[in-house]
Amino acid sequence: MDIKNILLHLDHSSGCQNRLQTAFAMASNYDALITGLFVVPDYVVPSYVEAQISVDLITDVTEKALARARDTLSEYQKMAAAAGVTMDAHVVEGQVIPILREHSKYSDLLMLGQDQPDDPDNASYGLADALLFEGACACMVVPHSGKLALPGKRILLTWNASRESARALREAMPMLKTAETLVVLSSEPDDADATIARGHPHADELARFLESHGIESVSSGINDLDISASDAILGQAAEMDADMIVMGAYGHARLREIILGGVTRDLLKQSPIPLFLAH
Repeated sequence: MDIKNILLHLDHSSGCQNRLQTAFAMASNYDALITGLFVVPDYVVPSYVEAQISVDLITDVTEKALARARDTLSEYQKMAAAAGVTMDAHVVEGQVIPILREHSKYSDLLMLGQDQPDDPDNASYGLADALLFEGACACMVVPHSGKLALPGKRILLTWNASRESARALREAMPMLKTAETLVVLSSEPDDADATIARGHPHADELARFLESHGIESVSSGINDLDISASDAILGQAAEMDADMIVMGAYGHARLREIILGGVTRDLLKQSPIPLFLAH
């Protein structure tokens, strides 16, 4: 399936500029339509303070937030027009995760921002975690800082023979087919697949699968046991000057990921290049 519909989460944060430029570049490259959503959250007043806060005050705060969002969105639409891309953008009042979840059902790719704790206007916290499980399409998480190139020319594909990595592989196929360089970084299969996959040359099998689609790849592996998997992935990405990492997200049980950290959560925080993720 081609990438023709990009769903873009918008906010006031400084990191949104990177998100916009990445979306514009991809829309131009894939002749895609961008749907931009600027979600202004409902203000939920706890019952124990309802008597102290007037309806007029809540309405005033909401109207000011909506007006600010519309002003910011107007600037973003001017940027899209200058970039020569089509962005159908709206300010929506509600809860961001349910809204993005519903719109993702009609999108090929959901583009989110990397969490930006130091920016009070950041609205990306927790979105990738939630929408990788609840959303209906793959996610691209764009770093909030740094100069980014068009994702998809030099791709690092991580592979551990899990269902999640297979899903990411298929979702990213339109980009893999046009990549100039594709490096496959393989690790041992997850424990859940080890009984079936042990002794199975999954890296070779993947290379044959890619070749059947006309995709050439270079195989690599995680051999240094003294570094974490996330450090190995970032190191390989830096060595090949990758512009995107494709990976299956949260391959272990989610509770285990929350307790132990996990490669997905590490890369969501640390990656200096876009992450293409599917669960």
